[in-house]
Amino acid sequence: MMKNKIVLSYRFIILVYYLLAFLIVIININHLERVLIYSLILIVLFGIVVHIYILNIPKLLLSNKYIEKNLSTVKEAIDKIHNKSINDSLITIYIFLLEISNYKEEYQNFVEQNSKIIFDEKQNRHWYTIKLQYYYNLNKKDEYLKLYDPQLDNKVKNPLFKIMYLILNEEYEEALELSKKVTSQQKDIDYVMRLYYRIICLEHLEKENELNDCINEMVEFNDQIHYVKEIKDKYKK
Repeated sequence: MMKNKIVLSYRFIILVYYLLAFLIVIININHLERVLIYSLILIVLFGIVVHIYILNIPKLLLSNKYIEKNLSTVKEAIDKIHNKSINDSLITIYIFLLEISNYKEEYQNFVEQNSKIIFDEKQNRHWYTIKLQYYYNLNKKDEYLKLYDPQLDNKVKNPLFKIMYLILNEEYEEALELSKKVTSQQKDIDYVMRLYYRIICLEHLEKENELNDCINEMVEFNDQIHYVKEIKDKYKK
């Protein structure tokens, strides 16, 4: 259903755009300068609408708890929509959904097979965060530390990558404090990931009581998320 909403709503935007363009030409058939001015305005408005639409796709998909369902949804949408800008956005979401799910091999294969596009600064505005996460997941510590850039990190405005950086540098106290700074009360994927890294820090710092509290909180989440499943499997008893 989500796939159809993405495809149909995108096609609806395109249809409205062409209808408006046609009406402008018909109404102002004898006034070429008006046609040009209105066309420019329409192009700008179209760009704004599509941009807003693209930004809201992740909210539609990542708010859903059913990770596996959304994986197939995004994959099918990628295959159906051939517009480059939307394709790039959907590919980014697809990588993220693969990364947080229990499809480690598929995640690695997909990133490697599409690395030229995914890691290209000009073609993918999310290349930096995807590459950092990829290096972390594959235990490529040196590559992560080399790529990590505080200036780029500030632009991303997501503390997760600094938390990973601190963990790799074995600065667990600082990473722990940063993981506790929750900007939203919503217990979403971002919250789960912070909780996961908090558990890693607490393990190394041997803070047993706080660790137990975090584990008990983590196991309440959906184990379609690999961060949750890993903690559940590790602390079954």
